[in-house]
Amino acid sequence: NSDDAILSKDLNGIITSWNPAAERIFGYTAEEALGNPVAMLIPIGRRDEEPLILARLRRGERIDHYETVRLRKDGEEIDISLTVSPIRAPDGTIVGASKIARDITEQRRARERQELLMREINHRVNNVFAITNAIVALSTPFATSAQALSRAVRERLDALSRAQRLRRPDL
Repeated sequence: NSDDAILSKDLNGIITSWNPAAERIFGYTAEEALGNPVAMLIPIGRRDEEPLILARLRRGERIDHYETVRLRKDGEEIDISLTVSPIRAPDGTIVGASKIARDITEQRRARERQELLMREINHRVNNVFAITNAIVALSTPFATSAQALSRAVRERLDALSRAQRLRRPDL
């Protein structure tokens, strides 16, 4: 009943088990996946990942929450978090691997949107500081006192605010 794709493969990378969530995430039925190389899920540009994973498994290592990209049956690439654990025979010999894949496509897109928004906010805040700095720099040579400088800066900021409202009255 897991929401995560759970599959197993032998040490040659051949799929030996496939749960219903794997079918939902990757689009292949168990009948289509079983007996086929797990490489069918790996984009061509990432095919070098599988030999490295198999080498680590043969050493008995577990791979925790490895973020990568995989392919659905329809060719769509999806972002996944992958955990890979060795499967051992009763005598302790490593005979395969269990893979748990979680589709993180939406989380990654949300994170990218958030990063874009933060860059935009940073840009806009820096613009405000640059404008404020320019207003102070323009007002300072004509100020005869701190109060005069303060008044000149406030007047220029108020004028800038009025100009902005004229440009965008809906704000």
